[in-house]
Amino acid sequence: MKAKTNEFWDCEALNALKKRSSDNYSYYVNTSYRAAVKKGLKHASPGRIRLLKTDLWNEGIETSRDILGQYKNDSRLRLYGVDVSQKVCEMARNNIKNLKIFQGEIQDLPFNKNYFDILLDLSTLDHVSIENAACALKEYARVLKKDGIVVLIFWQNSFFIRKVLKKREENGQYLFPLARIRQGVEDEFDILEEYCTGTLISNPYTKILLEKLPIWICKKFSNFVLKLEYSIFSKRLLRDISGLYVIIGRKK
Repeated sequence: MKAKTNEFWDCEALNALKKRSSDNYSYYVNTSYRAAVKKGLKHASPGRIRLLKTDLWNEGIETSRDILGQYKNDSRLRLYGVDVSQKVCEMARNNIKNLKIFQGEIQDLPFNKNYFDILLDLSTLDHVSIENAACALKEYARVLKKDGIVVLIFWQNSFFIRKVLKKREENGQYLFPLARIRQGVEDEFDILEEYCTGTLISNPYTKILLEKLPIWICKKFSNFVLKLEYSIFSKRLLRDISGLYVIIGRKK
């Protein structure tokens, strides 16, 4: 299974390198992910922090959405990354020199237990089946220290998304029922914060609009939307129209 999965994502990586995401799309997604990471880091213990990111696609392939690169000079962070694709690992290793990279699957992480202070899963979990997602959440808890922090972002199977989002399981992307994933998280973690994001890329019409805006207008518009998405009103107002759900939790 691991070899087959690696082959699939190696192929996807090579195809993606031939293309280029729009600057507007990348800006919105990257800013949203960075907002979630910043909120998660605020809950981490003071002092030296071991940080693991479970997917290196943005560090290796779509580098305009790089997350770990912004922390490469932060002396308090020791950065680790894991990815199932050998090609993605190679590209990320070339781009970020002080990043410790391992090849592996999230259902069977190649790390000792109680090793990391914070774990970032920024839409990695939703690339495996719901059954494997439950195994991955247990793995996240295993490798995190006591009171370790998880930052989890995944595509949710909301009513609106089921109607308009053209994502298919055969393309390596799953839409998860929120209640089931949330229960899996609660089995291992105390939930600290929750948000709904991805509203500008969940609807094909707003996605087209986003891509056509001048970049300076896109940034202003995206920042305005993101303030709402990462506010106390997020869950109540945006759950049915957002594509991505954010959970920040502390290991029990």
